[in-house]
Amino acid sequence: GPYKIGLNEVQIGMTMHHAGIELARDRLRRSAFQRSVINAEMFEPKEALKAGFLDKVVPAEQLLDAAHDIAHELKKLNMQAHKNTKLKVRKALLDALDEAIALDQGYMG
Repeated sequence: GPYKIGLNEVQIGMTMHHAGIELARDRLRRSAFQRSVINAEMFEPKEALKAGFLDKVVPAEQLLDAAHDIAHELKKLNMQAHKNTKLKVRKALLDALDEAIALDQGYMG
């Protein structure tokens, strides 16, 4: 559809918070990170996919089937192994988020 996806905080006059920056840094491709976070560039769905905002883009009429297919594949995983691996993979992000949240709380206090 004719959607725009992005981080519009700067565009609407908000300073991006530390935690949001860390999430964007982890998720977005380097080439899209600054354009998105600093310049508030908005992306159409296919460009949002390339930027890293989305994992997959499908036509609206295929959405339910695509979601079921992905859920079916995830259901095959050993959930304990999945959880433990995900925590290891995301450890640096989780540590950065803890620090970012503490910084953000300092600005709110």
